[in-house]
Amino acid sequence: MRRLGYGAAGVRVAGRLCAVTTELPVAALEEELAFANGLADIADSISMERFRALDLVVTTKPDLTPVTEVDHAIELAIRDLVAQSRVEHTVVGEEFGGDLSDRREWRWVIDPIDGTRSFVRGNETWGTLIALQRDGETMVAVASTPAFGHRYSAVRGAGATVDGRPLHVSRVNAVDEAMIAHSSVSGFARVGMADDLVDLASRCGDARGLGNTLSHLSVARGTADIGWTARANLWDYAALSLIVEESGGRFLDRSGDGVLGGTGLSTNGLLHARVLQLTGADVNRHP
Repeated sequence: MRRLGYGAAGVRVAGRLCAVTTELPVAALEEELAFANGLADIADSISMERFRALDLVVTTKPDLTPVTEVDHAIELAIRDLVAQSRVEHTVVGEEFGGDLSDRREWRWVIDPIDGTRSFVRGNETWGTLIALQRDGETMVAVASTPAFGHRYSAVRGAGATVDGRPLHVSRVNAVDEAMIAHSSVSGFARVGMADDLVDLASRCGDARGLGNTLSHLSVARGTADIGWTARANLWDYAALSLIVEESGGRFLDRSGDGVLGGTGLSTNGLLHARVLQLTGADVNRHP
C-alpha cells in the first residue's frame, strides 16, 4: 500500500482516530474521496433541479457578484453533512465563509457553484468544487460538472480520474501549438492583466474562454495545454490544483495574494517554465 508522510503523531479519518503513525495510507484518503463524491451527488441533485429554472432567485453580494438560492442551498447541505459525519473537520466555503487562516488539521473547502454567472444564464460552464485539506494541503479533490455529466476526482499520490477513467495532460511542448483556456477577459481587466492575457493568448495556437473550472479541468484532461484564471480565491483552486497535478500537470496558485490578483495558472508541465517566463511569473511579477 502506498503511503504519504506527514510527520504527525496521529490523524483523524472518517471521524475516528487512526493508529499513531507518521504516514497516512492512500486507502484512508480513498474513504474520504467516497465521502466527497457523496457530497457532490447531493450538490448535483440540488443544482440540476434548479438549473434553468425560470423562477431562480438571484441576488447580488457586496462585491457585486451574483449569488443564487442554489449556491446557498448546496453549501448549507454540505456543511450539515460534514457536521454530522466528520465532526472534527471544519469547513470553509465561498458563501458562508470560515477561517481561511486556520490551516490546522482537516478542513473542507467548498465552492458550491463555481461559475454562477454561467449558471444564471443557463450555460453549462459551471461546477461544484470540493476539496479536503490537511494542514492547508489538498489531499482529496472532486470537481463535478453535472450539466455536462462529468465528475473529476483526485487523491494525492494516487492520480486523477474523470468518470472513473484516468486523466493525463497533453504532450504539447511548444507555446505556438498550445491551446489556452481562460476565465473572463473582464476579470483580467479588473486586476490590470488584460494585456497580459492577450499577449499570451496571441502567442498560442488557439484560445478559448471557458471560465475557471473548465479551463483548468481542460488542462487536466489534455484538451487544453494552459489554463489561466484571474480574481479567484481559495475555494476556486483548492480542488482544481490537485486534479491538475495528479494528472501530470503543474498549477501555480496565488489565490491568497491580493496584490497579484488571486490568479491561478495551470499547464501540462512541459510548457510551465516557458509560460511563467512569458507572463513574468518567473520574476515574481504576476503569472
